[in-house]
Amino acid sequence: MAVKQDGTPSGRSTIDSLAVLDDKHRLAAVGILAAKDRSVTLSSLAEGVAAEIRDVERGKIPKRDIEQVEITLHHNHLPKLDDAGVLEYSPEDHRVVPTDGLKTAETLTKTIDTN
Repeated sequence: MAVKQDGTPSGRSTIDSLAVLDDKHRLAAVGILAAKDRSVTLSSLAEGVAAEIRDVERGKIPKRDIEQVEITLHHNHLPKLDDAGVLEYSPEDHRVVPTDGLKTAETLTKTIDTN
């Protein structure tokens, strides 16, 4: 079973927690949100994710590419991360808010990267 940062059970299996992170968009979103440690807009997160997955600096990505990432985050990735308790996504406000589960997800991503 996966555990929260404070050591208490999260209610999710480690396999389930890892499965939700099995995507480059979601991994990038977790890393960006953890680094900011505050709520962000969907458009800001989409620009960061687009830059990270393309290995390009922010500001050098075509607007169309950012919009495509924004759409896939909105319809696919953010709802999955929200369901997993990693973040809270408000589709109406286009705002992404970190939760306690974000730290656990970030720890899992670092474990994956080092192995």
